[in-house]
Amino acid sequence: METLTRHRVMLLNPRYGRIGMVAFPYFVFLEMLAPLVEVTGYLTFLIAALLGRLAPAFALAFLTLAIGLGIGLSVTAVALEEMGFRRYPKRSDLYRLLVLAVLENFGYRQLTMWWRLRGMINMMRKTKSWGRMDRQGFGPTAPKPAGSAPAV
Repeated sequence: METLTRHRVMLLNPRYGRIGMVAFPYFVFLEMLAPLVEVTGYLTFLIAALLGRLAPAFALAFLTLAIGLGIGLSVTAVALEEMGFRRYPKRSDLYRLLVLAVLENFGYRQLTMWWRLRGMINMMRKTKSWGRMDRQGFGPTAPKPAGSAPAV
């Protein structure tokens, strides 16, 4: 988001060609603003349901379509990656990835939306801190025996 705001002059600017007219608007409108659109949709859906303004048949159809499109997009991305690059030598790896492509639409997608929304809020507040990071390591190291050669 920092990069997009820093280079906002490129947005819909014909001087930058396809990047300014196609690629940059894609990242601004479909990537940067997506968490706002998504959270607005969730809140509107929830409020309509709580107020009784949401027909159960419509709600079921809408959720089925939204989840189905998310699954379709994820599975298609995995399939295109496999057809183009053949990165998964074992079929079991590919099947596991396809299962994860389905499961990501039930919780993980919403969690990443939350993280992106928090990042957007931090950017607006000009908070540029990762917080305190303490080194943890993997555990104590064993002492070297006397007379051993140093590691290269």
